[in-house]
Amino acid sequence: MAKLNKFLGQVVGGVFGSEGDMRDYQHAARLFTDNFNALAPKVEFLYHVFFDINQDAARSPGGNIGWSKLEPRIETGMLVKACNVPGVQINTETKNQYGKKTNIQTQVQYTPVNITFHDDNTNLISGMWQQYFKTYYADSNYPDDLARQPVYNGKGASRGQNQRQASKGQPKSTKSPTISDKYSFGLNDYQTGHFFNKISIYQLTQHRFYEYTLINPIITSWQGPQLNSSSSNPAENQMTIIYEGIKYAQGRVTKNSPDGFALLHYDNTPSPLSIMGGGSASLFGQNGVIAGGLDVFGDLMDPNVTSNPLALIGTAIKAKNTYDNAKKLTKDGIKNEITNVAVGATLNTVEQTVRIQGLNKANQTLATQVDTQPTSVWDPTTGQVESIQTFDSLNDASTAVNNGQFNDGTVIRYNNNLTGQIESAVVGTNPTSGTRTLTEGEPVQTTPVTN
Repeated sequence: MAKLNKFLGQVVGGVFGSEGDMRDYQHAARLFTDNFNALAPKVEFLYHVFFDINQDAARSPGGNIGWSKLEPRIETGMLVKACNVPGVQINTETKNQYGKKTNIQTQVQYTPVNITFHDDNTNLISGMWQQYFKTYYADSNYPDDLARQPVYNGKGASRGQNQRQASKGQPKSTKSPTISDKYSFGLNDYQTGHFFNKISIYQLTQHRFYEYTLINPIITSWQGPQLNSSSSNPAENQMTIIYEGIKYAQGRVTKNSPDGFALLHYDNTPSPLSIMGGGSASLFGQNGVIAGGLDVFGDLMDPNVTSNPLALIGTAIKAKNTYDNAKKLTKDGIKNEITNVAVGATLNTVEQTVRIQGLNKANQTLATQVDTQPTSVWDPTTGQVESIQTFDSLNDASTAVNNGQFNDGTVIRYNNNLTGQIESAVVGTNPTSGTRTLTEGEPVQTTPVTN
């Protein structure tokens, strides 16, 4: 009983205090868990994308999509299935500086960004591409005339020429117009500005965002969905973007920060299990009183919260819920929680100890099962062919003999790692100490033996 009490005392001391020797290897976990998981890796699915479309450049493709409004621009970002953040390639050159090699930077290049969209039922994403295409290229604006257009022969003044002459105060051309004079096909060079003012990609983690904003982005590739009658997979659109620069920023996640976040299709009702939604009347746990107090303390230490009146209201609500839950605590309830934590920690520690000891025993058993193979060699002492065992080294042979795998007088052979030769030895027992011995013999003959 005394030993059991000592064991449990060591466990409880290791769990709740600095005393005791029953504890886990905390250095293996604290890298990611210390400081509220400050160094824990981010996850790929927490992101937000916002497309800032130039309203002057946008032309409505028809239907119920009005791109002058904010809603479709927000929903476009919400339909991003996957994307990569912008990268940078730096060009360098190696120069000789009085015989010394010196690396210098010559140019910075921005790697393209690939974005994959869900192909939605309202054609929101397809409509964005149609609008982009009509903004820069006039072909789709006059499909009937494009089909009937004669070969352009340069006769007559084009619309672009008349506009340029008018802007310079010159009279317009009096040549008779052709179909190609009435309409502008191909790249529409009268458009000023970019279709996208910017595209912002936000990586989210722990109520904060890390922003990558693409400056002057343009589309270099657009691929519509792959159609397949034998597949029911969701359809996708793929787009490749190039840009002229990157803006880096970070901040705290709130409503409309980052741009367009939590404005549409967002559930603003807090979960009743969360501290904001009420929490739980327990001391420990993710939504208990201790967790609530730490959450409120963290908000008060954050300047982004203290400077935001709405965020302070949320902190006040969490503080009130934590206070109400603390008043509901009872001595019996706290005692039961501590007991459950102690019992759970004890069982986990014992289970881990038993599992580790079992693995060590299994590994030790596997280690003693050395690789051997029977072989026939010429025994010069008897002049007969004997069946013996071959080991990779003398150490493996000694381990097998000490484990009692062979009787006295058994001839074994092993690989001498120093000489590279196969040598033989005879198993025996020291009559004085009773320990098993190996008496080394001569190098084994490798000449074939015929029956």
